[in-house]
Amino acid sequence: MHKCIVCSNKSNTTKVNRPGVMYHGIPKNAYMRRKWLKVFGIDRCHDWQRICSDHFLEENYKPGKKRFLFSNAIPQSYDQNGFPSNDATQSNDIEIENNVILPIEQNMPVSK
Repeated sequence: MHKCIVCSNKSNTTKVNRPGVMYHGIPKNAYMRRKWLKVFGIDRCHDWQRICSDHFLEENYKPGKKRFLFSNAIPQSYDQNGFPSNDATQSNDIEIENNVILPIEQNMPVSK
């Protein structure tokens, strides 16, 4: 039996009630593993733990009869109402350390 570490869905229950739910293993790649866990505020997990398909968008899956995630797929966090979380950890952007983003200056008139 698999259990989602985020929402506690269990495979023996969803197999009957919601047969389309899948349970994905946490990536072994350290970078992607951190990205997945950061979305949910989880620091560590075991290799045997899973995240269910309720936390992925349809576009995260490769086209075809079998549902395989793209290698760059990142799970999504949802609030209690089922809407995507506005949490800063939700960004799918690649983080670049030690860079500062500065605002673009508008064409400002120069006084003489």
